Parts: sequence; structure tokens; C-alpha cells
Amino acid sequence: MLPEDHKLQRVEISQRLLQRCQHDNGDEYTTHIGVGPGGDFQANNNLFDNLITGDETCVHLNTPEIKRDSMTWKHPSSPVTKKFKVQRSAAKVIAIVFWDAKGVILLDILQQGQCINAARYCSTLDRLKEAIRRKRPGLLRRGVVLQHDNATPHSVNLTQQWL
Repeated sequence: MLPEDHKLQRVEISQRLLQRCQHDNGDEYTTHIGVGPGGDFQANNNLFDNLITGDETCVHLNTPEIKRDSMTWKHPSSPVTKKFKVQRSAAKVIAIVFWDAKGVILLDILQQGQCINAARYCSTLDRLKEAIRRKRPGLLRRGVVLQHDNATPHSVNLTQQWL
């Protein structure tokens, strides 16, 4: 639980944030908010334009359908269909996804049994660079802010040198 003074501080910050975040074009956001030096909020129209986020996830090769997906209409006098219990596949692959505010930029799926290490992550970053050139022309010249977690392949010296 947060102490009362922290709750009040969050309310005050949220109110200041809402005051600064005005919408001029209906549903479209025209101003993004960032925190400047000293904790003051500063408006920045390009805050999310250069941000690319990356993450990894495990994907099962065989995901069984749920009971609702296998339901069919039948007559009450029809025989009951037997359905065997299907378990998730033990085989998994790792998918690395990079996206920005406009959508997915790169989806890199590793081969079954392959894991992420620094060298593999750097080769994925090479593919990301090419994908940015193709899908977001001019973004590399303006500068890219890459947001990813601090997993070991992201934070080792080889990856830091590549970045």
C-alpha cells in the first residue's frame, strides 16, 4: 500500500499531466509528455516517434483448441462425439519482436532448440536495422531509441558495443 503522501503526489502529478496533454485533433494525440530535469513535465511532440520496443517470448508449436472452438451443432439424438484430451506441445520456439507506435517492424523466430545469446541478438539487431530502413525510411537518420529489458544478451559487452 502506498502512504497517503505518495497517493496525493500521484494525484497532483496526474492532474498536471492531464492539463498539459491537450488534444487539438479529436482522437489524435498531438502532444506527448516527458519528465524533464527536476521532475517537471515537458511537452515533446516526437517522444514516441523514435521509440522502438523489443521483447522475446516462447511460442508452443502446437496449441490445442479450447472446448468452445470444437463445439458443433448437432441433433439431440446424435451420438456423442469423443474428443481426446490434447496437451500443449513440448516443442517451443523463441520469437523476438520489435515494434513501434505504427506497428510491428521485425518478427524473428529462432529455430527449435536455439536460444538467445549475445551473438544471436546482435544478428537480430542487424536484421532490425535493415527492417527499419525498409519500413520506416528516415528513422535511422533521426535516431532510434531502443527499449528492451536487461536480459543478459541485451546487456553484455558485445551487444553494448554493437549498439
